[in-house]
Amino acid sequence: MPISSQNRNFMIRGVLYMLGMCIPITISQIWNKPDVALLGALGALFALFIAPRYTPLPRVLCIGTGGLLVCLAASVGVLTQGNNDLALIPLVLFSWLAALPRPEQAYLSLVFKNMGAAALLTHFGMVSSLISAELFMAGLAFGALLSVLGIQFGSGQGVGASPFEEFAAFKSGTTNDRLFGMAVPLTVLICTLAARGLAFSHPAWVGLTVLFVMHSNGATELRRIRDRALGTVLGVIAMGPVIFSITNPLPLAIFIGLAALFIPYAQAGHYMLFSFVITVIVLLLIDLAMLNAGGDISLLRWRLLDTLLACGGVLISNLILRLIERKQTHN
Repeated sequence: MPISSQNRNFMIRGVLYMLGMCIPITISQIWNKPDVALLGALGALFALFIAPRYTPLPRVLCIGTGGLLVCLAASVGVLTQGNNDLALIPLVLFSWLAALPRPEQAYLSLVFKNMGAAALLTHFGMVSSLISAELFMAGLAFGALLSVLGIQFGSGQGVGASPFEEFAAFKSGTTNDRLFGMAVPLTVLICTLAARGLAFSHPAWVGLTVLFVMHSNGATELRRIRDRALGTVLGVIAMGPVIFSITNPLPLAIFIGLAALFIPYAQAGHYMLFSFVITVIVLLLIDLAMLNAGGDISLLRWRLLDTLLACGGVLISNLILRLIERKQTHN
């Protein structure tokens, strides 16, 4: 039975994602550099996420621009270290930017969300050195290379408008409404402050979870919010036994590679699966990078609590949005 063009595209892109994860992990094991596995793989993942449907040169330029913007945001997070109140300013700004792109503006949405995540992670000291930026950009370059190589095999990296078309529409005012633009930074701010007040281990995890779960203006549909939140929580729960019981990098790398194969299929509207797969990959990459220090076991409980707090905040925020919109409609 012949393979459909869509399934072929899923398969090719799945292999690209798998290579983007597994080759940095392999290099990290050969060189004994755990950060390569985490930052290099995340850079490659980000590059493959935002890769537009373009010929090689414009594709690489768009990926490189996105990577530089994320690194710029990370430098802002470094500058605010030691002053949690000052950090609230870029946090609100990047969250507001992340709320503006509409669902069809996928490139801008991903870049802005990752800028907010980078500022949070560096501010709280999870990733905060020049070497970290270099490793991320090296992974980004590798991901761009994979994306370009994928063209030869018929890999279409996404559909819809190009980044240039997205930016032109964005500049002309084609954005989410003001209500949603205010709701996202406010939800990120409240959840991050709540995590800080409750002495959670990494408030950054709460903030970035809100950014990615509160996806777009279309996320006011409770089904989508449920799927994204549930997928994230299930990913944390499912990886608990793996992180507790496995201390060998090879099985962890295999789990990551297998999960990466499903990313293209999950991207095609399967929101629960997408959240589950990305959560699995990120948690295992962090655990792999921390194996020499005992792994990620001590932080797993906090990550589950962080995720629950963030998803709860998103759910409440979207319920309030629905009530306001309903009231405006009736008036």
